Amino acid sequence: MFGEYLKALRRRAGISQEALAEEAGISSAYISQLESGQRNPPSPHVLRHMATALGVPYLALLHAAGYLRTEDIVAYVLRAFDEVFAYAEGRDRLVAHLRAVVDRWNALSPEEQRRRLALTDADHIAELFVEELLAQQHHLLTDMLLRSLPLEENEEL
Repeated sequence: MFGEYLKALRRRAGISQEALAEEAGISSAYISQLESGQRNPPSPHVLRHMATALGVPYLALLHAAGYLRTEDIVAYVLRAFDEVFAYAEGRDRLVAHLRAVVDRWNALSPEEQRRRLALTDADHIAELFVEELLAQQHHLLTDMLLRSLPLEENEEL
């Protein structure tokens, strides 16, 4: 089952077995064996490199490989949300980022502000701030989530 999923992801990404193998630091023969179901899913470390090459979330590969149950993913996501929205570190990082965005905007001349706003579909500067804040929340959530995932011994993010 994992092999079929991997093959579909690789084809969707438009990369060869050789290219995926190179990105993951493994042999193309191993990729072939994985896709044909002859080998068990690789380690989380290899999956992380595969996820990047395939353009898919690392969690998706961990789940497909059997390293994470759906319940585990939900627990990790909830923990990440708590850290970003409820605890000081995440909230403080969001506030600092938003302040920096507002400060950069305020440092622009009124003409430059109008020019930049005209380049977007936004009707008001608040829309741009919200877009920036949401992007930062996504980065923070991903960071918090990856920090809480179990790693192999001696593995670092």
